[in-house]
Amino acid sequence: MLHGNSIAAAAHNLYETKSYKSSCLEGTQIQHIDDITVWTTHTNQSLQYCLLWMWGLAGVEKLAITKSCTEKTAEKGRLGVSFFFSCTQHVDDPKWFFTTIAHQLSTKINEYRKALDPKIQCNPALLTKGIDAQFRELIIELFLELAG
Repeated sequence: MLHGNSIAAAAHNLYETKSYKSSCLEGTQIQHIDDITVWTTHTNQSLQYCLLWMWGLAGVEKLAITKSCTEKTAEKGRLGVSFFFSCTQHVDDPKWFFTTIAHQLSTKINEYRKALDPKIQCNPALLTKGIDAQFRELIIELFLELAG
C-alpha cells in the first residue's frame, strides 16, 4: 500500500531531468561537495546543525552538487533517504513527500517496517491524510516508539 502512495522517481538514484542527468562533472565543485559530505557522514552526535539548507541563484549547480553529495553519502552507508523535487518530472506535490520517505525508510530499516506495517493495515487512510499528520504519524511517532 505504501509503495502505491510514494514516488520512486524522487530518490537520488532514480532522479533524472533533461538538464541534470548526473552529478557534478569530475573535478568541479570539489570544496562544496567535500564540505557537505563531511557534514553528512560525520559520526559525532553533538553536531550543532541537523539541517543543511542550500540556496543560490538559478544555474549555480545546486541540484548537481546535492546529487553528488547524496551519492557520496550513500556510498559511505550514511544516507537514510533522499527526495528530489522536480517540476519537470512531476515530482512536485508535497502530499507524496512523507509517504515516499516512509517507504524508503521501510526498505532500509526492518524495525521501522515492522512498526509501520500494522499501523497502515489498521488505518490505510493515514496515507491520504494531510502532510502534518503524515509527518507526525509516519515519521515522528514511529521513531519515538522505536527509541522508547
